[in-house]
Amino acid sequence: MLAKYSKRRSSSKKQCSTFINELCHEFSLDELKKATNNFDENRKIGKVMGDIVYKGYVKYNGENDYPIALLRITDVFRGQGFKNEIEHLCQLCHPNLISFIGFCDQKNKKILVYKKDEMVNGTLQDHLGSRDMESLSWKKRLEICIGAAKGLHYLHTGTKRPIFHRDVIPQNILLDNNMAPKLSQFGLSLQGKLSKSESIPIVVRICGPYGFCAPEYLQTRTYTDKCDVYSFGMVLLHVILCMNNFLTIYGKMKMLEKRRNEILEPNKRRLEYELDLSNRDDWNLFNPTYFLERFPADEIIDPILTRLISPECLAVFVNIMKRCLNREEPNERPSMGEVEVELEHALALQEEAERETSITFFPPTNGEI
Repeated sequence: MLAKYSKRRSSSKKQCSTFINELCHEFSLDELKKATNNFDENRKIGKVMGDIVYKGYVKYNGENDYPIALLRITDVFRGQGFKNEIEHLCQLCHPNLISFIGFCDQKNKKILVYKKDEMVNGTLQDHLGSRDMESLSWKKRLEICIGAAKGLHYLHTGTKRPIFHRDVIPQNILLDNNMAPKLSQFGLSLQGKLSKSESIPIVVRICGPYGFCAPEYLQTRTYTDKCDVYSFGMVLLHVILCMNNFLTIYGKMKMLEKRRNEILEPNKRRLEYELDLSNRDDWNLFNPTYFLERFPADEIIDPILTRLISPECLAVFVNIMKRCLNREEPNERPSMGEVEVELEHALALQEEAERETSITFFPPTNGEI
């Protein structure tokens, strides 16, 4: 009986491998070494979630020098999602999802291969969090959010079974050579269950940054498309708040809360000061919607954007963001299709305001804030 079971398991594994090879190209390690001059330091073009990205050229799709970007998986945990990422990406096709070319899995080396043009401008996080990179105009931020929303909408409704991304964060939104967004990092993604109505919860282990995880996911370990919506709401919050590498969004929340309390109650020691935001239990006490209600926009908006956003546009943006971050009633969160429509409405209002004033709102250069 045991031998029979092992044979069936081996056959299943072989079928899965054949299935993947039919949908995407498996590169040899020697091919990719040649493409990158043996992973030369000069071929590095960045990092994604700590993994090194190299540029190179291979023979592919009828071209002798096809430009590619290689992502070498060095993190052990990320390596566990290697096969999952391949299985998802080789079946998906959308302008706002990263274009997957192939992979290499030899000699304990796990490498993913993508189109080079889709990784040349780093990630959304790079542009929001680094003062060394050119600042994004408000319109460009809206366009990036709209594209990312379209990608998520496709995952939730554009395939036979819904796909939950489970890792929607600014670091996983890549920007191509035209600054168009591409959702990446599908190692944690999972397929939902077939349903003609609302999404059916799936019990899974908790993964991903706690700050972007929906509260019901942390509390019950169940996941639906509404958890992706919550994470996307946190992305919108990052897009509009002031951020840099040294002052995270959560540090700013604690700082503003502390400053407000010191003014109102200077002699009272507050529990909020002592929250450990890396702790899951403390995250259950934190409510970003409550934070948004307590502090006026001029205290939390990125200074680069101050006076550059149309009030009507800002109102629509903040409204859909708050709805995505609904903690009390997860099922009341909007669908990604509705988020996409509302963000496009916000963009239209911004463009209308700019036409009326005949001014294009570009952010100031570094040091001019």
